[in-house]
Amino acid sequence: MTPLFADTLVVVALVGFYGGLARDLGATTEFLDRRLGVGLSLGAYVAGGIGTLLALATMAVEISRVESGVVVAAATAVGLGASFAVVFGLFFRFGIAVYAILLRMGLNLSGS
Repeated sequence: MTPLFADTLVVVALVGFYGGLARDLGATTEFLDRRLGVGLSLGAYVAGGIGTLLALATMAVEISRVESGVVVAAATAVGLGASFAVVFGLFFRFGIAVYAILLRMGLNLSGS
């Protein structure tokens, strides 16, 4: 694992977490201000776009460093793409879960 890949993986995870938070926070803030709700709802799509562009740029750099054949470059691209997609998806869901817990705590929706 190269330092570039590790750094990009962390940034993609953070962007995914923000996307998950923004997705649900946008629906909640819709009640307060319509423009704020729309802005935060779009934040999830912006996070996805930033994560994708960053992953593609990193994949291009990592593939250019591979000195083997086309098969190795293709396998590297598939592996890196899958790892970025999994990390983004997991942290997106984690952001949704954290928001749900914070919302439950804030509204005192405990079972008792």
